[in-house]
Amino acid sequence: MNNALTSACLLAELGYRVFPCVPGEKRPANQHGVTDATNDIEAIDNWWKLHPGANIGVSTDGLLVVDVDPVFGGPNPWLNDHQERLATACGAYSISPRGGLHFWFRQPEGANYRNTAGKIAPAVDTRANGGYVLVAPSRT
Repeated sequence: MNNALTSACLLAELGYRVFPCVPGEKRPANQHGVTDATNDIEAIDNWWKLHPGANIGVSTDGLLVVDVDPVFGGPNPWLNDHQERLATACGAYSISPRGGLHFWFRQPEGANYRNTAGKIAPAVDTRANGGYVLVAPSRT
């Protein structure tokens, strides 16, 4: 089993819905993209047989992922703000394929958060209902 397939299956076992993305890209490799995301191990295994080098997309439905990209090759100044650091410190985080940070939160019951680009701060996006993020060992 390759690393991406192993990781995709582990995420699915944890309840995350995943789907394949084109190797080296963020673009979905399956027909309906994030709308086909699943935690069904058999479907995931079949996808990675068709796309063995695929990146892993994770649906962010029910989640809020704050995507903080580096700015000018260095850290994003938004995280220099003490209050913003405290707000993000309480959640899990991962390093994005391009060297930024993804801060992961579960949406509150009844919330319907959507995707944004640059509304919180420059180079800070959110992914929520209808969106997705790439996770390790994905490469772009």
